[in-house]
This record gives sequence, structure tokens and C-alpha cells, in this order.
Amino acid sequence: MVIGLWYLGSYVALLLAAGWIIGVLACLSMAFAVAAVGFNIQHDANHNAFFATRGSKRLSVANRIAGWSMFAVGADANRWIYRHGTLHHSAPNVSGIDSDIALGPLARLSPEQRHRPWHRFQHFYLWFLYCFTSIEIMFNDIAVLVLESTGLRSVRRKPKIKDYATALSTKLVAGFVLIGIPMFFHPVWIVVLGAVGVMLVSGFVLGIIFQSAHVVEEAEFASPESRAGYRWHEWQVRSSLDFSHGAGPLSRALRWYAGGLDHQTEHHLFPRVPHTAYPEIASVVTEVCERFGIPRHVQPSLRAALASHARHVRAMGRRPALRSPGTTAVEQEQTSPSPAAPPQTPSDSSR
Repeated sequence: MVIGLWYLGSYVALLLAAGWIIGVLACLSMAFAVAAVGFNIQHDANHNAFFATRGSKRLSVANRIAGWSMFAVGADANRWIYRHGTLHHSAPNVSGIDSDIALGPLARLSPEQRHRPWHRFQHFYLWFLYCFTSIEIMFNDIAVLVLESTGLRSVRRKPKIKDYATALSTKLVAGFVLIGIPMFFHPVWIVVLGAVGVMLVSGFVLGIIFQSAHVVEEAEFASPESRAGYRWHEWQVRSSLDFSHGAGPLSRALRWYAGGLDHQTEHHLFPRVPHTAYPEIASVVTEVCERFGIPRHVQPSLRAALASHARHVRAMGRRPALRSPGTTAVEQEQTSPSPAAPPQTPSDSSR
């Protein structure tokens, strides 16, 4: 409710803004509100976790309606569910499957990805590219539909007309809300400038939170073959990073704003549990990981997580050598060991 009112209030302030200072503040408020909607409302809802459900794996009507808030940034909720819920959650940090680490030639985020000469500078320019996260989310739907329709990307079912209609309509509605309506209140060039600013700021916020949860030096990366040595739940822990677990006001504010993504491990283990329950689950996850010797990654703050992300990105840009499963980017930099088989995991009966 608070985030929804924040979003609507920011939008009204943006429409009625008089003067540069108020206009800039309204745009910034709108940008952070857009990211908050993405972190909290649509994320939980499209995981079937915003409203209580009774065992069904299908989205409940209430969660589907709440998940339509994804349209607030012009993205198709159905495509996001496949990209995030299916690809990313089934194989986080697995090259060739996890779309969240697939930036093509722009960056090398995993040791299994091809190294290119310009990656040596990626720890500088990636921060700028994160500003385009919202725009990428907005238009990725169309690009994927085209690839699937032309056979350049294999899928079980080729897109239908209604898939294109849904994807295109979300862009038109988002464009009308963000640009069309404000044009009745402000000059066109100011509206365009403000809309671009909202998308870039919200994209940067979304980008750094997302990357701090997986693309870090503590997390493990793999190919589909090397990941096969781990059970599903163990890989979720090994490939995720929690941060800012404290009970102080800053940690609690970040947890509220980021929709529990600071408890990324808990989210990947229990994606259908509301994020408000993650702090209660965290101690149990820690205890079980300690019992079975599974590395559990936690950074004390968002700042520390971002620093870890920066070190990982720099290491991936500097060193093209593959990293063995079970090692971090920094360890590979120091030792460059030969690839080793994944360690044996406890049997199901021992768990």
C-alpha cells in the first residue's frame, strides 16, 4: 500500500511540478518508486507469494493481478515469469541458461563466458550500463519474441499473436503514462528528458541490487555440465549472496525497500514465501548449511556487497582462465588451479 501510494504520489507530483527543482525531485521520487514496485509488488506477486495460495503452482488470480504492476515499467509480466522464474531460478549463475548473467559481448560475468579485450575495462563502464536495466527489461520482451518466432532461439511453443499483442500493448500503455499524459502539462522536450531520467535512475537502482545478489566474488558459477554435481538446493546457496542482515535502521530500511532481496539465498530456496518472512528463515538456513558444510555467503552491508561485485567484475575482465566449481574469482586469480570435479554432497538420507 505504501509503495503504491508512493508511486501514484510521485506521478502526480511529476505532472504538477512547477520549476526545475520540484521537477527533478519528482522524477527522482518516481524513479525510486518504480524500482520499489519492481522489488516488492511485482516480484512477490509473480512468484505467487504476494497473496497466500493453497499449494497450487499456478499463479492465483490475486497474485496475477498484483503481478500486472510489472506493466508499470512497460514489461510483460508473462515474459518476466519465464525469464526470471524459470531460467534464472532454475539455474542461477549457470552460463547458457541464466539470462541474468548473459550480457553478450558487453561483459564477462562468469568464468565460463568468452573473454574479449575490452572486458579489462568492464569494472569501469558496467556501472553506466546498469542505468539501462529498466529499458532492457522493457524491450527484451519484443527481442525474445522475434528470436523465438524466427527459430533463432529454440522454444517448446512458438509465440502467438496474443503474445505479441500483450508485449506491444504494455509498451504503448507505459509510454502513454510516462510520456503521453505529461505532455498535456509540460513541454515535449522536458517530458522526454524527465522520462529518460526516470528510466536511467530506476535502471541503475535495479541493476546494482540484482548484481549484488549473484555476480560477486563469493558466489560460484558453472556450466550446465559442472553444475550437475550439485543438488538443486545446494546450488541455490552456493550461487547466491545475502547482505545487510543487521537489525539497525539502515538495514531494515534497505530490506523494506529492496523487497527482501538482501536475503537472496532464502528467496532462492523458498521463492513462494513472502519476503517479509526471510529474516525468520535466515537462521535456520545458516544452521543447516553449517551442519552439512555448504558455504553460505553473507556480506554485512550493501556497500560491502557492491565492493565484492566490483572485485569480481574486475577479475573476470582481467583473467580469461576458467574457474573450477567451488572456487571464487579471487582464488582463481591467486592460484589458477586446474579444473576439479565438484565435491561430493551428503546423501538424501543424511539430510
